Amino acid sequence: MSESWCAWTTYRRIGEDFGYWTSGLPAIEDIGATGIADGGVWGQPFSYSELAHVVVPRTFYWESLTAAGQFESGLRSQDIDELSSRLSAAGVEHRATDLVLEIKLY
Repeated sequence: MSESWCAWTTYRRIGEDFGYWTSGLPAIEDIGATGIADGGVWGQPFSYSELAHVVVPRTFYWESLTAAGQFESGLRSQDIDELSSRLSAAGVEHRATDLVLEIKLY
C-alpha cells in the first residue's frame, strides 16, 4: 500500500489515448535533474520535458490484501499545502485547490 498517490500523463500519451498512469509519488532518490529515474515508484523513466500533466489529490482511497488474506481499505491524506510551498520555492508553476494540486505543462 502506498503512502502517497498521483496521476500523470505525457505529451505522447495525450496523442495516443489521453490516458494517465497512477502510482505513489516518486521517492527523493528517484527525482533527478532532468527527470524521474528508471525502476523507481513510477517503474520507468520520465523526462520532465515529456510530462504534460501531474495531479496529486489531497485525499485518496487505498485498498490491499494482507498476507493473512484480510482485505483492508481506507482514505489517506496528503499534505498538498506543503508540496505547494516547496514547488513555489523552487519556481514550479502549479495550482492547488481544496481537492488537488496540479502541474499543467500543456
